[in-house]
Amino acid sequence: MSGRSIVGVRCIATSSSSFGAKRRRRGQRKSTGCVCGFLRNGTTTTTTPLTERRRFRRKAVGDVMTMRSAAAEDEKEKTALVPIANGSEEMEATIIIDVLRRAGVHVTVASCEDDLVCEMSRKVCIRADCLIQEVVVDDGEKNNSRSSFDAIVVPGGMPGAERLAENLRLDALLKRQKEEKKLIAAMCAAPAVVLLGKNLLEEASEATAHPAFDLGEAFAKDKKKRVCYSKASNGRVVITSQGPGTAIEFALELVKELCGEEKRKEVAGPMCVPEDVLMG
Repeated sequence: MSGRSIVGVRCIATSSSSFGAKRRRRGQRKSTGCVCGFLRNGTTTTTTPLTERRRFRRKAVGDVMTMRSAAAEDEKEKTALVPIANGSEEMEATIIIDVLRRAGVHVTVASCEDDLVCEMSRKVCIRADCLIQEVVVDDGEKNNSRSSFDAIVVPGGMPGAERLAENLRLDALLKRQKEEKKLIAAMCAAPAVVLLGKNLLEEASEATAHPAFDLGEAFAKDKKKRVCYSKASNGRVVITSQGPGTAIEFALELVKELCGEEKRKEVAGPMCVPEDVLMG
């Protein structure tokens, strides 16, 4: 009997001790705000509360995002607008868009029609990223552009170039581009049909277009040039080119102006562009 009593007492004592330890641990957690545990050797370990760990993690993520934002600000992504319309030249538009995107330029293709899909000059259909109305806002008195681009690049093709020239919203963007002394570029019919009529070539030292279009006496000397680069004394740059056969050279000249010579070579290499094109 006594043995049984002793065993019972021992069990009760052990149980009481366990209950007491649990109460002590609970009290310690409340007073310190920490989570406690026991290792096999009997020592106690304290871990950081969950909320605190989450706070540390959020701070670490925030620091990383801040560093990424700073890096992005240092290497700000270049932007370009390529307007298209029914009758625009599909080779020119596609090559301009493709080459600029290969260089990492953020290209927005804007339809100057009522539909996103434009039927190009050879019946190829291209779907734009947005309507030109989404790029320009009409304030009731005049068309004011809502977005600003590092470059506006106008493809040629007929009657596409005429439709682009008649678009008031694109006209507002081109005027703002000129005022802000940002890059304006055009090729094929567009230098004559779009730029010349809007006085966007008045400061250019040289300019070219498709041989079927005349830019006037001032640019007669440049008629046979494949790509023309002009930088005015105020810093405004205009780049023009002849047609589908010069589209890659033209687009690579845009890459050079926006992203630098090294980027131009980096893009041209995998495209198997001849060395004489890069040199000239």
